[in-house]
Amino acid sequence: MPNKSHTCMPARILIPFSERAVPNAPATGRLAAGFQWLMSAANRRMRALAWVAWGLALVPGARLAWDAYRGQLGANPLEQVLRTPGRYALILLIVVLAATPLRRLIAFVLTHIQTRYGRRPADWSWLIHLRRPLGLAAFFYALVHATLYVSLDLDFRWAELAADVRQKPFVLAGLAALLLLVPLALTSSDHSIRRLKRNWYRLHTLVYPAAALAALHFILLTKPGIPDPYVYAGVLAALLGYRAIAACLRAYQPSAAPVKHADATAATVRMPTAALDDTAAVPVAERRVAAVE
Repeated sequence: MPNKSHTCMPARILIPFSERAVPNAPATGRLAAGFQWLMSAANRRMRALAWVAWGLALVPGARLAWDAYRGQLGANPLEQVLRTPGRYALILLIVVLAATPLRRLIAFVLTHIQTRYGRRPADWSWLIHLRRPLGLAAFFYALVHATLYVSLDLDFRWAELAADVRQKPFVLAGLAALLLLVPLALTSSDHSIRRLKRNWYRLHTLVYPAAALAALHFILLTKPGIPDPYVYAGVLAALLGYRAIAACLRAYQPSAAPVKHADATAATVRMPTAALDDTAAVPVAERRVAAVE
């Protein structure tokens, strides 16, 4: 005879607590819901995300300064102080250029595995908005790199700097990369985007030769047998190749019907895209896709 007390026990008591916490929701569903909430929060809190990116980008520089203060820069501290900011600048430039391809790639993969969220590039818009703070951080590190070279290595001897530019190709490549980054950093504000309009897009395509010159500077500066600069150059070549292929595919696509100037002005919205990357405005119909591919 069955135990009466056991058969009368409420069914909810027999269910494990972990399953009662979220009824009818498997663990994978809860993880997906948490992922969707996190991505939505990132897309809504763009300004806070930019400040977080700024802080994280400056952490390596702060660590370098702390190591220099404690005298823990290794056997050649001058070389470590001079080269590390330049390496950080190149890495950040690569990260900036990787935002658009990464956004497209993630959306493509999630589309094919049939997820409920993340299948649209618009779900990853926060990646695009990271380009401005990271691009400005790249310019900051490049400027620090050049300043330390002129002050510590040359002791502000400008004649010697001119001689290095003429005689050392890596100095010429690095200086050219820095000069190309200057107008991009100066025009990274929303005011510049509104004022320059499409010219802002054309100006910020200078990031491509700037990144290529920075990689060349690193290759010429490094001793043979060290693979790091070639790894960076390979990743950069892949990113630039992606953009070249995307531009060719867009060029062969049939163009849309012409739009009157007044309608085009009304149908264009400004996107607060990042400095040191591609464009500022997109049509409303394309508001959910990246401005630059």
